[in-house]
Amino acid sequence: MTKVLLYTPNKFVQIYSPKENYIYVAPVFVGYVEEQQEVTLNYEHSEYKWLSFKEAIAVVSLPGNDDVLMSIEKHFVMRNPSEYLRIEN
Repeated sequence: MTKVLLYTPNKFVQIYSPKENYIYVAPVFVGYVEEQQEVTLNYEHSEYKWLSFKEAIAVVSLPGNDDVLMSIEKHFVMRNPSEYLRIEN
């Protein structure tokens, strides 16, 4: 069984699709797992890669994702997250 500490960083990824003329808004979550935790992919994913924040920011494809990553690094890596942001699961 996977033990996950789940938090909300109060960030959303927002994407406007000019072709379909709609705005897609997705919440962002931060999860802490044990370093040895095995990764299991579902049908929506074919691979994964562990990256540093610097590497991840360099490869994100959508504008705004870099801002989300920088905020997560600042508030969840460089300091302990507020328990107020914890999601009980």
